[in-house]
Amino acid sequence: MGVDGRLLSRGQRKTLSNRSGARIVQDCVELLREVAAKASLEIEAVGVSVTGPVDPNTGTLYSPPNAGEGLSGLSLSSEISKSLGGIRVAVGKDTNVIALAEAAYGAAIGVADFVYVTISTGVGGSIVSDGRILLGSGGCAGELGHISVNPAGPECGCGRRGCLEALISGPALARRLEIAKVESEIVKETGQGTLQNDGAYVSAQAAKGDPLAVQILDSAKVEFASAMVDFANLFNSELIVVGGSVARAHPEWLNRAQQAIATSALSPSRETTRIVQSTLDDDGGLIGAALLLY
Repeated sequence: MGVDGRLLSRGQRKTLSNRSGARIVQDCVELLREVAAKASLEIEAVGVSVTGPVDPNTGTLYSPPNAGEGLSGLSLSSEISKSLGGIRVAVGKDTNVIALAEAAYGAAIGVADFVYVTISTGVGGSIVSDGRILLGSGGCAGELGHISVNPAGPECGCGRRGCLEALISGPALARRLEIAKVESEIVKETGQGTLQNDGAYVSAQAAKGDPLAVQILDSAKVEFASAMVDFANLFNSELIVVGGSVARAHPEWLNRAQQAIATSALSPSRETTRIVQSTLDDDGGLIGAALLLY
């Protein structure tokens, strides 16, 4: 990464999280070497963005709810470092490193108190207070997607019910549409089987006028807005930055949330908290991972 936040080189390789930890590390190391060779760079240190929860001090993953067993308990820092001759490796939770990037080069430049929320395959977050990321005693604070907003709701990957992630993440939206179609017997009538497991399918169906898809997205918009009011009250942040593929597809959710904050949040958050879209998109994790090394 250049000093202005530009990515000097990039590469991509798919790996399966249910592979062994050794295989996942091998895939990471091979990709690092490919990218470095392409840019004629020497690998001196490595920053890693990974789905949480993770111990930022040791680089060891706990049991990520959206990942396979290959990541559970894996010490990415030591294993990648060992494979690259003992160089420095820093590991951070994906939402935390994106928050670092947003503060340095994105929507939160110059803002000391903000919350970052992502809505994609999962729902995650990071809290920045007085310019510092809130880590908590074990380094795992900020799991905003695992706040239960409906204890009678669908089961979440974390084991609880009605978490924000289980309601408005991409896969959750798809599951809600599938259940709605089964309950309305549309699947039985049309012979349609399992739906695609992402929010893009639901958005596409809503755009075609599917009333069930429209209803589900409307419900998700209300649930998202309600959670943003809660976050405004909890953290009294100047800014809530929202990223992720689902959020990018539905900017109207942010408008609804801003209205909800203005009418339902407590003062002074009611008057001062703004909600904005991330400006870094998918590059935020890469940029933020590099910032872990500074």
